[in-house]
Amino acid sequence: MDNIFLLLGTNVGDIKENLRNALRALEDNAIAIKKKSRMYRTKPWGYTDQPDFLNMAVQVECEYTPRELLTIIKRIEKGMGREQATERWGPRIIDIDILFYNQEVITEQDVTIPHKEFFNRPFAMKLLCEIAPDFVPPHTDKRLIEHLEGVNCGECEIYCH
Repeated sequence: MDNIFLLLGTNVGDIKENLRNALRALEDNAIAIKKKSRMYRTKPWGYTDQPDFLNMAVQVECEYTPRELLTIIKRIEKGMGREQATERWGPRIIDIDILFYNQEVITEQDVTIPHKEFFNRPFAMKLLCEIAPDFVPPHTDKRLIEHLEGVNCGECEIYCH
């Protein structure tokens, strides 16, 4: 099974429906959802003067290269109404990040895998750990569950609405 992990987030409009629409759009583009975390309400990260986010992590399977996957993700975001951000880490209708693509390490101008901020975002670690606690990220020798030990995940709560 592929270890391709995505993080989805939204804080504009009908946030629960935004995540559902993003999942449908992924599947409509031949990206199979294998596992998904629960939806979590999280505090904004980076730029904090904005509404809380609704986030979830998903494990997917596809025939795309990392660059092809990124192109499709950007097309999905734009198709859902995401506009070019004026504020880094600002409000958005949808954000889909590639966290990991198997054990690949890519550092190019427009794509960095693993996601460069993953280990700085405890909420992302928590969500991914829910679906893949035994995944060992590239350049580490520890499972995700071990990376999460002793980490304060901040205000990250299961969304029950």
